[in-house]
Formats: sequence, structure tokens, C-alpha cells
Amino acid sequence: MSDSNPDQASSIEEHASDDESEQRRIGARLREAREYVGLLQEHVADALAIPRASVSAMESGKRRVTGLELRRLARLYRRSVAWLLGDEEPSTELQGTLFRTTATLSDEDRDQVLRFAQFLASAGPPHRRSDAQRRGSASQRSPRPAESDEEHDR
Repeated sequence: MSDSNPDQASSIEEHASDDESEQRRIGARLREAREYVGLLQEHVADALAIPRASVSAMESGKRRVTGLELRRLARLYRRSVAWLLGDEEPSTELQGTLFRTTATLSDEDRDQVLRFAQFLASAGPPHRRSDAQRRGSASQRSPRPAESDEEHDR
């Protein structure tokens, strides 16, 4: 009689596939959270003291995230660990924060916040420029002309 069981092997393969799928989902949430707060992978890598390639691998689901990394990422991204793991939807957490924050505003101010939120929602997701684009635009700006002594003395 053989020690290998076809049903057991199939179960192990399914479990491995589920793990990989879950890693990809967690990675997608990590990327979403990072982009939402406007951080580059390099910034996250520096904060965690790991190579940028490791951040990329976590976000693509090719590398497991340790518990300590997950906790640090949650703090960095201002999200709960449960949200990063996919166990919690952000709306609950964000709605509570918005409610508490706007509770003390006047009706007029709350209307203004609502109009602004509707404007942002209609504009779609924010487009973030890369550091290279920001550096390029800064170097393309013309410097302010220096004041001459004559102009300064006036």
C-alpha cells in the first residue's frame, strides 16, 4: 500500500493556492493603502528598514508579510491591521472618523464638507506624480530674480 493519498495531495494543493490568493489580496490592499497616503515604495522600505524590492514583492503577493511588518505598515498607512488583512471594510472606520470630526461643525460647514466630498468623488482617484516628475517641475521653474541693492534700498 502507498503512503501518498490523492485526496490529501489535492487538499494540500488547494490550500497552497488559497494562501497565494490571500497573499495577493493582502498585497493589493498594501499597495492601495500606500498609494492612498501618497508614499513611494522607497519611503516604505526606509521606514521598515527593508529593501524596496521587498516592498514590491509584498505588494505583488510574492513575499509574505511578517506580523511586525504588518503592524508597522498599519501605523504608517493609518489603517487597521484588520483592514490590511481584508477582515474590515474601510467605510466603517472612515465614516466614524468623519462623523466625529464633523459633529461640531455648523450646518453650513457640514454642507460645505459634503459638497467638497462629492466634488472629490466625481473627480475620481487622485493622480500622484512621481518624485522624478516633482523634481523635474521644480527644476523647470524659473528662479525669482534677485533684488539689486538699488531696489532693496528704495
